[in-house]
Amino acid sequence: MLGTLKTISAVIFITCLIWLFAEAESLRTIESPAEIVFSSDAGSNRTIDLVDAGDTTQQIARVRILVEIEGSASAIDAVERILRKPVNLSPGMESVPREPGDRVVNLRDALRNHPDIRSHGITIKKVDPQDVRVFIDEIETRAIKVLASIPLSDLDGAVEIRPATVKLHLPTSQAKLLTENSYATARIEPAVLESLARGLRQTLPGVPLALPNELASSTHAWLETRTADVSLTLRTQTRSIKIPSVPVHLRLAPGEFGKWEIEIPEQDRFLTDVTITGPNDKVQAVEDKTVSVLATISLSFEELERGIASKEATFADLPEGLKAETANKTVRVTIKRRVQEKKAQ
Repeated sequence: MLGTLKTISAVIFITCLIWLFAEAESLRTIESPAEIVFSSDAGSNRTIDLVDAGDTTQQIARVRILVEIEGSASAIDAVERILRKPVNLSPGMESVPREPGDRVVNLRDALRNHPDIRSHGITIKKVDPQDVRVFIDEIETRAIKVLASIPLSDLDGAVEIRPATVKLHLPTSQAKLLTENSYATARIEPAVLESLARGLRQTLPGVPLALPNELASSTHAWLETRTADVSLTLRTQTRSIKIPSVPVHLRLAPGEFGKWEIEIPEQDRFLTDVTITGPNDKVQAVEDKTVSVLATISLSFEELERGIASKEATFADLPEGLKAETANKTVRVTIKRRVQEKKAQ
């Protein structure tokens, strides 16, 4: 009796195995959605974009398709798992062109020959859409200069950028957008500039570099060097004030005192509406009257001998960094040699 039960159990077990194997190997046909992504392999010198058939100027990266596949249940299950994730197609893969230009890709052939799918022995009966247009381009390399995004009005002296040039990798079709004046930009955030001391040479390490403006929207161009060190000096912040009148002083060599009678008309003894410009702290010192502003006319021996009638005043005694300007700096003078009294005998 026990032997009979063992025999029946073995027959049932073998029958189930045969049924499962037959079921797994029986042909099935299904439709499965899939997403095809067009991209280049790392290190490739090609780019690929799917071109929308309705607009040849619009390039996109992926497309949704419907795939009809036939095969055994086990093979279909395996391929369905693959199709649940985006399927990547790259230039040079079997059934995908490599040569630059506008090309057509047969998606049925490309999927059938895809290395992740072809080993499963399924048949791809139909793909909707079947054909798509792609644009394939070649990557080239250019050397391009680097400039900093800082207004010249904020700078005191030249900006030094290291490296001064970088390598730019970009599609050939986009290279024609560049000119001899194109440059990569070292972008310094306004908050970083605000934090720098003015009037002092400083170096900012690791400033991010941005693509030239002509390639700002490019998805395929990149800079081989991503950062640069920028050395600069920010101009000291300045402001201006106006002084209603500034006294005019006369300056002579010590040996000329007592030899000349020099008169300045009363209306020329002050310069009017003098504008003082310079660093904030120094202008503030003028406002607080801790620094005096004087105009000077210096008369040399030759000018005294000639008896000049006028001369422009200067502001030579101003603190360094301050500048004085006025519409009229001419001062009139009357010069006469003083009569020397004869000594008593």
